[in-house]
Amino acid sequence: MTQAPATALFDVDNYIAINEARWTIADKVIKALRHSGMVLDTAYDFGAGPGWFARRLNHSKLDVLALEGRHDVAEAGRARAPNCEFDVLDFDNCATSEALPPRDFALSFGILYHLENPLRALRMMGEMTGKAMLLETMVVPGDDFIARVARENPNETQGIQPLAMILSRAALERGMWAAGFSHVYECTLPVEHDDFRDLKARHPRRGIWLLTREAVSIDGFEALKIEEPRRDDYWRK
Repeated sequence: MTQAPATALFDVDNYIAINEARWTIADKVIKALRHSGMVLDTAYDFGAGPGWFARRLNHSKLDVLALEGRHDVAEAGRARAPNCEFDVLDFDNCATSEALPPRDFALSFGILYHLENPLRALRMMGEMTGKAMLLETMVVPGDDFIARVARENPNETQGIQPLAMILSRAALERGMWAAGFSHVYECTLPVEHDDFRDLKARHPRRGIWLLTREAVSIDGFEALKIEEPRRDDYWRK
């Protein structure tokens, strides 16, 4: 019996559908940033998988370094996106001192909610982002600064560790502050996938944010004011 390749689950219909919806937004952002005068020549693809986004970033005239946590998946990416460089980097098992030199643009799609320590990873991603990062992640509903520990499914599309931490929007935004981004914008454009929609029986599961070093104005992205977090008295009765 032939064993399915490590990348087989990346190619099922539901993964392709959400990737198409994500890329529609990413393509608009890259074009809008360039139209605003921002020079984008180099890019990271964080949590690249077998190269679905890396190949499209390269087609957008970006020199791409794709970072993936699993050796076999990275090897598949090299075959699928031969014009991109692939390297292995597990954000849960590296020190922030291992941050690579900044590139102009970074894509962080579908990785943060698979990590044990998304806040540390976000800080490291910030060090590696020269001008702008487009980030998509799952979020816990609610207005408080909280996170939820979730069990990861044991397959190549999920996190390497058995547990992951999913942040609320407020907690995620504080993480963006800690990562050193001067300007944060939340996507208000419709994303053509139910995970981004407020449904009758379910809160939106995902959101998209643009994080930049300098102020930009892009249709469909709302500027957020993120202040330095202050510790409240959580234990007061």
